[in-house]
Amino acid sequence: MHLILLSSLLLLGLSLANGHETDPEGQILNSLVEKVGRLEKKINEVENAFLSVHRARSFGSGSERLYVTNKQFGNFEAVRNTCVQAGGHIPSPQLLNENKAFASVLKRENKEAYLFVQNPAKFTNWAAGEPNNAGGSKLCVKADTQGAWHSASCNEDLLVVCEFSFI
Repeated sequence: MHLILLSSLLLLGLSLANGHETDPEGQILNSLVEKVGRLEKKINEVENAFLSVHRARSFGSGSERLYVTNKQFGNFEAVRNTCVQAGGHIPSPQLLNENKAFASVLKRENKEAYLFVQNPAKFTNWAAGEPNNAGGSKLCVKADTQGAWHSASCNEDLLVVCEFSFI
């Protein structure tokens, strides 16, 4: 979006500045055109740097998604709100490698965390006997330190883990 806007301004500036290099308005336009060009270059550099860091961070997991904890705890709604405020969401692994990356955070912290299962799910990793919703009070899903999924009460205080996807 930024590149489209900057490119439009650049084209407008070039068309308006054509033949007016000596008058004050033409000089101002030429200066703006140069600044827009430098900004476009800087934006490209930042995008490339960001993608390099993202690829490096996701390289070990084989996933394009990052799973991060703030080491806080909360019920499902609190975790959801925390993740949304941070620009992410509750983890929703779609592939085995993503589930492994998510589980590695849980294993490191030795804690369980909520996850969101889409319906229909593209991928599941239910533990034996799950989902069971025993007593009708287990309407959420949590993952254990091995990445196995279990039915859970939405009121449990579990580790806050958020998923971020940049691509």
